[in-house]
Amino acid sequence: MRSSEIPSSLLTTLEVAMSVHVPPAAVVPSAPGFTTKVEYGQSEDVAAFESELPPSWDGPPPHVHRSYGEAFYVLDGSIAFFCDGVTRDCPTGSFIFVPRGAAHGFANPAQGQPGFWSSPDAAAIRLVESIYQELGRGTQPDPAAMAALYARFGSEILP
Repeated sequence: MRSSEIPSSLLTTLEVAMSVHVPPAAVVPSAPGFTTKVEYGQSEDVAAFESELPPSWDGPPPHVHRSYGEAFYVLDGSIAFFCDGVTRDCPTGSFIFVPRGAAHGFANPAQGQPGFWSSPDAAAIRLVESIYQELGRGTQPDPAAMAALYARFGSEILP
């Protein structure tokens, strides 16, 4: 369907739905390999970010989010996702949904730098950015401080 064939009532709905458009040049680099597309505060419900994983990276510790689920889309390469005890190699084009309360994590066992897109709850972006801030201090993060950080955002690091 061409844009000239779209009924005006639908076009109005689309215009309202696209209240935030982030062109490629306007993204927010939040940390190395991490680019925020929809920041906390732009939406009460949704955030979006793109990330590249470092080579041979073990990923975040196994964790749960008590108040939200997460969605991931693998843009490039392959990422090992685990959820509730099951690990899967997820190549380019894979979509992964992690329900609220599911124990999960991800890793990059390869030498390449796979990329993914994620759309978690809007408050979750603050957790991710806070983790990068904690890790960016140049020292080994304190486990108790990391546990408190996760808890502040309704999440929990698992043993």
